[in-house]
Amino acid sequence: MSSIQLFSNETDTSAFIQDVLSSVNYELETFTAWTKAEQVTSPIIIWDLDSFVQCNVEALTAIRLEKPDTMILVYAEDPEKFISIPNNLYDIILSVESLKLHLMSKILRLKDIYSAKMIFRERMSHLVGKSPAMESLRKTVERTILHTGPVLIQGESGVGKDLVARAIACMYERFVTVNCSAIPDALFESELFGHTRGAFTGAQNERIGLFEEANGGAIFLDEIGDMPLHAQVKLLRVIQNREIRPIGANKTRHVDVRIIAATNRDLSEEIRKGRFREDLYYRLNVIPIQILPLRSRKEDIEDLANYFIKQYAPQGENFILSPEALKKLQAHQWPGNIRELENVIQRALCFANPGFLKPEDLQIDEGLYQEKAPSGIAYCNSYDEFKEYLLEQERQFLTDSIAKNGGSVSLTAERLGMLRTALYNRLNRLGVKKSHFSHS
Repeated sequence: MSSIQLFSNETDTSAFIQDVLSSVNYELETFTAWTKAEQVTSPIIIWDLDSFVQCNVEALTAIRLEKPDTMILVYAEDPEKFISIPNNLYDIILSVESLKLHLMSKILRLKDIYSAKMIFRERMSHLVGKSPAMESLRKTVERTILHTGPVLIQGESGVGKDLVARAIACMYERFVTVNCSAIPDALFESELFGHTRGAFTGAQNERIGLFEEANGGAIFLDEIGDMPLHAQVKLLRVIQNREIRPIGANKTRHVDVRIIAATNRDLSEEIRKGRFREDLYYRLNVIPIQILPLRSRKEDIEDLANYFIKQYAPQGENFILSPEALKKLQAHQWPGNIRELENVIQRALCFANPGFLKPEDLQIDEGLYQEKAPSGIAYCNSYDEFKEYLLEQERQFLTDSIAKNGGSVSLTAERLGMLRTALYNRLNRLGVKKSHFSHS
């Protein structure tokens, strides 16, 4: 991305811009007149407000509408004269004096933002679906990338927590993934924080931990609910102090890492049972994201199925999901969520002939979910256990319903035919905290 367009009359400032950019091998195309948004073909433009006083708002608005990804740097001798121009029509505004001092640093910043937007768009393209829950999720992710606080993503296995984490981390070049369920308890501290040579038997060389490897970027702690308690204590200190101490080291090391954690466990239940630290939960749950299971947003199944057909269909072979096949997919409960749907589509494309995918082409294990629902009852050995099982089902139903309505308790109460206060009271009795939801 070395091309930049300059919209300006011939002035000393425009000549300065041309000299600076040519010295660092940027291709610069200059326009002294404005006609229409089709003129803009570069990802970055520099706009002289003083040269287009009569059409600044009109032109910048047209560019924003027709070329929304374009990064726009505007400048003027006195920027305060143009305070009436909405700030959403440009990305950076500078005085001529500041432009001469900071031109290249600001262009590099625009390049970074543009690259991040392209990466974000590519990663968001994998979050498929048009349900209200998915629309809400996408908006939450977009807001989340602008902050640096820890993120806690919760949802069942197979719902796409890793895709959400990667979308959130689009601003960072470094992205380190840690599967907490795959690390033996005894190796957790060494894996995360590293060790010095001779720190313990077998430590023949110094090892850099995953947190230090992610320094300046983001770390994704997948299945955080499986992290042993002794490692949770260490992680809490990292979040609090932004420091790590490798095993055997005498000094701490500063790390600047954005933490994104995910789990398929109910951490409130894990805290109650003493398997997860409550103080760590609150440190991680600064920005909570709840992903609904696929069975709670079946309107996304068609889009997801077509996405996987496009992804896995052999080159040159066209497949179309028949209405009957779609009905079969929507009738299934998807205990394995999106991962299960992906496998079903991929399997069907291996054996079906090009053309319409029919219901018989879709091999689905129908018995898995049907056996799952009553299993909790089957293992109830007392009436108290049975009551607790029913309460857990109610908790799950209400939390799923609230998440489906974008985290709004008020909207959920209205759709369930309940009073808002009655729903809040019920949530309190079930031990569901308000912090789990985005707004009331």
